[in-house]
Order: sequence, then C-alpha cells, then structure tokens
Amino acid sequence: MSKNYATVNPCTMCMPLGSVMAFRGIENTMPFFHGSQGCSTYMRLHLAHHFREPIDIASSALSENGAVYGGGANLKQGLRNVIKGYDPRIIGIATTCIAETIGEDIPQLIKEFRQEYPGHSDIILIPVSTPSFKHSHEEGYNETLRAVVQTLAKKDQPSDRFNLIVAAIVSPEDVRYLKQMLDDCAWSNILLPDTSETFDAPVVDEPPKIPVGGTRIEDIKDTANSKETVTIGSCSTIIGAGEYLDCKFNIPNIVLPLPIGLEYSDIFVSKIEMITGTALSRKYELERGRLLDAMIDSHKYVAHVKTAIFGNTDIVIGVTKLLTELGMQPEVIATGSDNQVFEKAARKLAPDAVVLCNTDFSGIHSEIKKKEIELMIGPFTGRQISKAEHIPLVRLGFPNHDRMGASRQLILGYEGAMRLTDTITNTILENK
Repeated sequence: MSKNYATVNPCTMCMPLGSVMAFRGIENTMPFFHGSQGCSTYMRLHLAHHFREPIDIASSALSENGAVYGGGANLKQGLRNVIKGYDPRIIGIATTCIAETIGEDIPQLIKEFRQEYPGHSDIILIPVSTPSFKHSHEEGYNETLRAVVQTLAKKDQPSDRFNLIVAAIVSPEDVRYLKQMLDDCAWSNILLPDTSETFDAPVVDEPPKIPVGGTRIEDIKDTANSKETVTIGSCSTIIGAGEYLDCKFNIPNIVLPLPIGLEYSDIFVSKIEMITGTALSRKYELERGRLLDAMIDSHKYVAHVKTAIFGNTDIVIGVTKLLTELGMQPEVIATGSDNQVFEKAARKLAPDAVVLCNTDFSGIHSEIKKKEIELMIGPFTGRQISKAEHIPLVRLGFPNHDRMGASRQLILGYEGAMRLTDTITNTILENK
C-alpha cells in the first residue's frame, strides 16, 4: 500500500473496462455503459491504444439531470439506438460509478424496457454491476463472465465437451494458441471468452459494425451440459463463471493458474489429458523440449538477476513462476488489485520478495529503489520508473500503449514461455 493519501499513477484500471474485455469475447455482443459519456470515451481510447483496433462502446450518456432524477429514460433510449444502429444479439449493460452511486435498479429498468418495447424481445440484455470504487478491471472482467453464463446457460442433454473459462485477461494471440492446441489434440471444448478475432481482426473492405468472432451464444447456453469446467486464472476473489456452473448445474470446476512457464503449462496439459482421455500431440511435446533447451541455454545469463514484476494478478503470478524456473530472483511482486489470493501465491513462489497489493506506482517505485532491481517486467505504465532508475523494462500484459504488437504477444503454453525467455534474456544481454 502506498503511503500517499491519494493514488499516484494507479497500477490497475476501472471495473467497466474489464466488462468490455469480457463482452467483446461473446458473439455479436455490444458493450453498453450506463453512465456518463466520458466513461465510454476513456475506455474506448484506452483499449484502442492497446489493441490498435476500433472499439465501440455505447453509453446512456447520463448528465446532471440523470444523476438527480434517474437515468432510466437515457438507458432505454440508448438501448433503442444501439439496436437500430448495430443490430446485436446481445447488449451487455455495465454500470459505472455514477449509476451505482444514485442507486439505479438495472434489472427493473430492463423489465420496463421489455414492457414498453415488446418488439425487441429477441435481444438478450445482460446487466452486470461494475462500479469502479468497488474493484478493478480484473474483477469487472470476471463479474461479467459470471453474468454471461448466469443469463445464458441452460440445462439440456449432457455433452462430451468441457468448458475452458479464461478467467484472466490475456491477449488474442494467447487465445489463438489455446484454440490451436485444443484443436490439434482433438480436445472437444467450449472456450469462453474468445477474443482471438474480436480484438485482433484482419483488414477487410467493409468492416462489420460488430467484429466477427467470439464464443457462440449456443455454445454458452450449452456450458450447463458439459462434463467439467477448467478455469485458468486462479487469483480471482469473486465467484466466477466456473463456480456458478458448479453451484447451479453441478458441473465440476477445477481452478488452475495461467499456463505460463514449464510447470504451470504441464499442470494445464495434464488436467486436460485426464478429462478427455487423449494425450498431448507430438507437436507440443517437441515445443516442451525446445522450451527446456531454451531455459538451459539462458540460465547462465539470467540466473540471480534481481527482478520486479507488476501488473494483472494472474500474469504476474505466472511470470514469477517462470522466473523462479529460470533461476532469477524476483524481489518486488506487485499488483494494483486488493487481492489476498495473489499475495499468498506470490509469497509462496518468492518468500524473500516484497509483495505489494492494492498499490500504485509510487509504492512500487519506492520498493524498486531499495532492492537494486536489474530488470522490470510489466505493462508500459511502469515506463516512468524504468526511465528514472535506468532499469530495462520488458513490456508485458495490459495495457501497452507505446509499443506495437500487444494483440500478438504470446505468453501462454510452452511456445509463449520460450518467447518470453528469449525476450527476457536478450533484454538483459542488451543492457549489460
């Protein structure tokens, strides 16, 4: 925790932003903020700078009148405008601070909208409470995933598929890697959310109003009939989509860390092999061997290098694990989220490191100066510390505004660990 009375350069983002990253991974879905116009404008800009893609977020555009007298009329008119302009199958309605502060009853407003405009009964409306004064973008993302399955999942005939819930914010390239591995190994699954195309679309002559791709709505409905759920992302402090499916439909849910590095990737693969009864394909066995070779080759350059890691909780834990596998020395492990699960996991991986939760970059900077850090790993938001202390920064995770390729940054699986090992090693060599 920073000793400042106010947050100085936060190490986290707003809850509604996380909702967009989840909703955007659902087929034909339009994110909608019930709040001021500035919230959606800021989030669009933030996401567009990271993904280098146009990002549309609708808004009810609450003004002073809405804050005093209620924003129901704005919400209903906004929904009508979105339906007319975008023709979505789903509208994901996330609340912002102002809507939560004045106590807007979103389910009641949706009920009124259904009664007043029965012609829009085929549009699925998914409300989710995401006030930024409550949690960070990570919790907003997971709250949204739970709201999606809570709204759509329906019990029917049992299937042979398993659910793969990506309960941590990763890149489109990471999602593509997971999908390719699942396909190559013939592991029948439902992956949620699928941002592989919706945040990294190819250039076309006539771009669609809503990006093509995302998890199919029919597949999300069928998550209630899968034989098991695997949730990757173990630092969530709220009831997630996998836990909801377990409680509501008795679908067993196993929570695993993000498959970053050797051991965590092995744990992921072993669990899927156990569920499906099908072994990993030779292609990925060879990848694993090449990763081991890369780790051996790099060890003499990276061993005992003092490192600071910061950013999203699950990525930080996964990267910390990889660093310990490489023989590096994590000294500062930090996140902006107030997360005891993260703190416990970080202390287990690096007992001698300083672990910071609910911190800002002022607090991170203070600890980095004490520890003689040689390498920083995390989002571009740490660049000011990097410049001030002359410490190289490996840009990793979200957000990344000052470099290209964030959508194509792979860190998951054996291939991702190889790339990350090479990047870390080359950064150290370049600066020695």
